Amino acid sequence: MSADLCWLVIRNNHAYLAKKRNVKKPFSTEPMNLKNVNSPRYNGMIHKKMLGIEPASGGKGIVLSFKAKKYQSKPAKSTIKTTIKSGPRRALHSIRRFIQANHYRKDLKMAALRRASAIFRSQRAQPFKKIRRRPRGVKAAVKKTE
Repeated sequence: MSADLCWLVIRNNHAYLAKKRNVKKPFSTEPMNLKNVNSPRYNGMIHKKMLGIEPASGGKGIVLSFKAKKYQSKPAKSTIKTTIKSGPRRALHSIRRFIQANHYRKDLKMAALRRASAIFRSQRAQPFKKIRRRPRGVKAAVKKTE
């Protein structure tokens, strides 16, 4: 089936759709959707070629998943997952190289890079901030001197 026909069938109802009150455009929680927006461009179920980026288990690195052309009629086998545990710069470069070398959805390149960098930013260690408090007797001493 064509992607357009698939989109017409699943546009308003599917298992990953998250509709909320007073929100005009519903969200989609499907695994291959890079922006989590319910639109035909980012929908991971209807296209033959699709990218997905999610955090790797263990809190380090990302998982790049994509659809294989060989198993189009078998959805369970069609998704191939690769874990990239190198540093953020090298991982973003390998995503760019994968998209360019395989002629794989150039329109999704920036969305994929932004999602990957957001995941790497969330995995970065937060700097320890020292909390400074006044000693107990300081406040009372300041009032007595006035």
